[in-house]
Amino acid sequence: MESKLLNVIEEQVAVQFTGKVNVLASFNRQFLGQIYFKNGDIIQVTFHHQKGLKAFYQILVDEYSLQSFEYVVEPELVDESERKIHYPYAVLKNKLGEVLKLYRESLKLRPPDNIKIILDAEFLEDSLEVTPQEYDVLMTLTDWNNPQDLYQHCELLDHEITLALVSLRKKGALKILAPRQE
Repeated sequence: MESKLLNVIEEQVAVQFTGKVNVLASFNRQFLGQIYFKNGDIIQVTFHHQKGLKAFYQILVDEYSLQSFEYVVEPELVDESERKIHYPYAVLKNKLGEVLKLYRESLKLRPPDNIKIILDAEFLEDSLEVTPQEYDVLMTLTDWNNPQDLYQHCELLDHEITLALVSLRKKGALKILAPRQE
């Protein structure tokens, strides 16, 4: 996959850059997020109210999905206390292929945005085990019950959310409320 963002990142890693790369929408140059570097390491990413690894991979998934971004490099002092990402760039890049593959596969399982997903109260009485990913989805569902909000506010990557929803649905943990037909 040819990625404009990966080219920008690799340039910053090569020169041991400290500062940030702003992510802007191509069509109106609206600010969407930032990638923070400290001595050539990616230490934090923000994108559409998301932070950390999820934000990093979401930018690349969106770029893969043919969204167009502009990247503006700005040298500035970055404090080490900003660090939320502790992996070297090589590890992040190696995982990208897997993330994109899982994202493509999970697209057909993603629920439509016009439904509501709620927790089935009877499931709470069952003694079925839940995975950490399922637990994260359940916790997010306590505040957000439509898929668009769930995907935005849950810390997991999109494909992890989708797979957790499928698994929870099979366990009978979720109720799906469809919109009324008029």
